[in-house]
Amino acid sequence: MRLSPFLLLVTAGSLGAQSLTIRNFSFEIPVTPAGTFIAGPASPPTGWSVFGSTSITRAVGVLNPATTTLYTQPVPHGSNVAVVFLMSGGGPAGLEQTLTDVLALNTTYTLSLQIGNIANDPNPPHNSFDFTGFPGYRVELLAGGTLLAFDQNSVLPAEGAFLPTSFEFTTGPSHPQVGQPLQIRLINLNGAGIEVNFDDVQLVANAAVPEPGTIAAGVLAVALLGWRLRARRATSTVD
Repeated sequence: MRLSPFLLLVTAGSLGAQSLTIRNFSFEIPVTPAGTFIAGPASPPTGWSVFGSTSITRAVGVLNPATTTLYTQPVPHGSNVAVVFLMSGGGPAGLEQTLTDVLALNTTYTLSLQIGNIANDPNPPHNSFDFTGFPGYRVELLAGGTLLAFDQNSVLPAEGAFLPTSFEFTTGPSHPQVGQPLQIRLINLNGAGIEVNFDDVQLVANAAVPEPGTIAAGVLAVALLGWRLRARRATSTVD
């Protein structure tokens, strides 16, 4: 069955917001007992990869802060949070993920998540570290390895607290990275502090919907096309 131009127009105009799939978006895998962490130089949460340089004193992983004083309130989503722990020099490092979705045209992408500033805990195994201070963070949205947009230190959570942050990127009718896989990076900037935590990473794609005037013009064009086709058939019949 062949779709009419009008039906195609309505279908194109009905696009809207869509949550893109981020694997392990709240870092619940691996499952982690309350008050413990699973982290190491090559131990990223399932679905994520290491970005940057890690070592025995520069680790990534997950933390379940329940039953501790590392956070004053429950974590934003689920039980775990992502860990990016950088105790010595070596520059920024963190986590990254390549999505199955690709960059599309005429679309606004909104990346949102929670940023955590871990506090101190007098009880083992956390009392070996001084978590005072905040090393800074950077969150990046990329396509095909090319940076599209980022958020760097737009929020500063208090010790033992999380704060939400978000930013947007919009493509127009053309873009050199269209069709390239989208990527997300969560980075500890390795400033004055040790650890940044991340949670509840969400990416929403909102495809452009034509303005009412554009739809009306399209409907008029389709109607005019139909009138011309009918007139042509009528002329052919008379001949």
